[in-house]
Amino acid sequence: MSSHVENHPVWKEIDAFECGFSASDRIIGGLNAALGQFPWMARLGYNEKGGQEVSWMCGGSLVTDRHLLTAAHCVQTTEEDFELSLIRIGEYDTKTNPDCQLNICASPLQDRKIRSIKIHPNYNKPPFHNDLALITLDEPVQLNDYVIPICLPRGERPHSLELSEFVTVAGWGKMNMTTEEKASILQYVTIPVIKPENCNFFGRGFKLSEKEICAGGQRNKDACVGDSGGPLMKVLDTPDGPKNFLMGIVSFGPTICGIKKPGVYTSIPHFLEWILDNITW
Repeated sequence: MSSHVENHPVWKEIDAFECGFSASDRIIGGLNAALGQFPWMARLGYNEKGGQEVSWMCGGSLVTDRHLLTAAHCVQTTEEDFELSLIRIGEYDTKTNPDCQLNICASPLQDRKIRSIKIHPNYNKPPFHNDLALITLDEPVQLNDYVIPICLPRGERPHSLELSEFVTVAGWGKMNMTTEEKASILQYVTIPVIKPENCNFFGRGFKLSEKEICAGGQRNKDACVGDSGGPLMKVLDTPDGPKNFLMGIVSFGPTICGIKKPGVYTSIPHFLEWILDNITW
């Protein structure tokens, strides 16, 4: 990491927040996350123009009390009839509020409007690259055990992922391709980082660069429709104990999920300087 990024003044603001801690000390069976396991998860809500109903189409990751990272294609939607209008923080089970598990209840979810959106200036130049956006909320969220920013990679911690290293993806996207129904309880899956050339099958001359991470390739283990913009995470040891770090953003994958073809993730370490330069209070 360059000395400019390491000594960036925005770190002083970011360091004021406890980050990366999970309120959960267990993993529920199957792919259901535990309550509080990923407290930085955000949901992006879209209004159909002229309508009041909100459709939840993408995810994001809280990195301060008022900033979150997501995929650029989630905020520059090609769905002309839909407009990004709402950010929801503190969600776990989409059918309940507040969320409770084993007689323990989280704080009520928090909805925020959007103050500003910054899309990476080279998004889609060339196509499918630089898929990253920073959203600033209209007012800070209230941090608690169930609403915590995820850590950004920094300093002596690893800035890139090694081949065969396992990472975790989470979201409320489709659980299979036989139905349009999305998950109501937050889901997660652990997948391996694989060789970049394994992701060069998407056509249109796409070739993975150092700006992206190729991960997955295991049958029935994948990010899917509705997970776009969500986090690719890695737990790393720190002087304060294990913390979750944001290593990537769900960008795109095969049309049919979970068919032993990997997915492409925007590399957060690569774009760290751009992220820091654009976080403002």
